[in-house]
Amino acid sequence: MKNIYEGVSHAGVAVSNWAGDFECSVCKRKRLIANEFSKKMQEKRRKDPTAALKCKQCVDAEAKAEQAKAAAKGPADGEQHTCSACAKKIPASRFTKPQLKKGPGKQRCVDCVAKAQEEEATAGQADKAARLAEAKREAERADVSGSAAEKLAASAKVAALEGELVTGLRPTVVGRGRGRGRGRARR
Repeated sequence: MKNIYEGVSHAGVAVSNWAGDFECSVCKRKRLIANEFSKKMQEKRRKDPTAALKCKQCVDAEAKAEQAKAAAKGPADGEQHTCSACAKKIPASRFTKPQLKKGPGKQRCVDCVAKAQEEEATAGQADKAARLAEAKREAERADVSGSAAEKLAASAKVAALEGELVTGLRPTVVGRGRGRGRGRARR
């Protein structure tokens, strides 16, 4: 799968060259960024820093191998079902058990499910790239015509989006605090 973040840089450092703190337990690749792992794997890592993680590539490879193995078995009973996405009559072996349990009219074949997942992943990556590009344009506009506060805000937004790409952690907005003269008086 092509990395859409190639060429995206900040302060002269290419984001695709940034080293992360993640390691895949299957393919043994090290120093991967969080973007290489699913949200579930990232959450697993946050809960247990010593947990074994699988990168998206390894998970996809295992899923394809499992699908190929299931397809090689062939249909046991010759039962046919209609896929709600492509509207074709397909043997039951081309559906997963959860899809078959959904019932007629809601079932999708393995190929249609995989296609939908791929489109969803591509759309998510494109959205991240678009948000980062827009933030960089805003930062450039702020550098040209903005005040120091605008420059700082725009640069912070770019840094937050790049940090999210590398670490997988979304930035949190911290409140302004109580401020002077607000809240209950001390007694």
